[in-house]
Amino acid sequence: MIPYFEAMEIPLWGGRNTAAFGTLVAAGILVGVAWAYHRAKVLGIPRDDISEAIVWALCAGFLGSHLAAIAFDPQPLGSRGLGFYLQFWNGMSSFGGFFGALFGLWIHFRRSGRPWLVEAEISLQGLVVGWVFGRLGCTLVHDHIGRLSDFPLAIQFPHGARHDLGLYEFLYTLLVLVPAILCLNRRPRPAGTTVWVVAWLYAPARFLGDFLRHTDLPDPDARYLGLTPAQYGCIALVLIGTHFWKRTRRPDAGP
Repeated sequence: MIPYFEAMEIPLWGGRNTAAFGTLVAAGILVGVAWAYHRAKVLGIPRDDISEAIVWALCAGFLGSHLAAIAFDPQPLGSRGLGFYLQFWNGMSSFGGFFGALFGLWIHFRRSGRPWLVEAEISLQGLVVGWVFGRLGCTLVHDHIGRLSDFPLAIQFPHGARHDLGLYEFLYTLLVLVPAILCLNRRPRPAGTTVWVVAWLYAPARFLGDFLRHTDLPDPDARYLGLTPAQYGCIALVLIGTHFWKRTRRPDAGP
């Protein structure tokens, strides 16, 4: 098992510190945006066009992430104090962020009237790369503690060894999802390929992983008919991936 560790803050110069999770989320955004600009340049997408898409995706994604966290908060509405509801970093849902970003991109491209799929794929790849940093932040602060376990990668918490779902997803993103998009980028593929590959890789792993979430500690995740909200999101994500898989297999599907 892995010995317990924690890094709520990252030391800076002059005895100052910065919040580890927030810093890594910010780093993930910067690296993800840099990745998106690089891919846009490779594919001949104007920088201004991808910049607009990124802004819409980020703003809608953060809003959706926070609203979903509030909607599925196991605590009664209003019980956490006003700060929780006004500060998005005090409540974030990954699937709320994903579907929020998707909705933001849909609004943006509907308004602009431009083709959207290639830019959406670029944004998705940036999200995957940035996800590494976000889930590393989750790992350092342990905000996705799971069930008691003797699994070799379990963390030896003070109250017993447990799964750490943030750690698992960090490793899965780093070792599976990022290599997958690097492989996809090696040659031209039909538009939409990145969407269904990432959806089909991520959704099953996340669906199964959510069964490892704790139920014996304060604030367990809400469950509906035995499944977490994220697991229902996984089902939706598989359906989205299936749609794009079928789309890429059409005879007229081009790179």
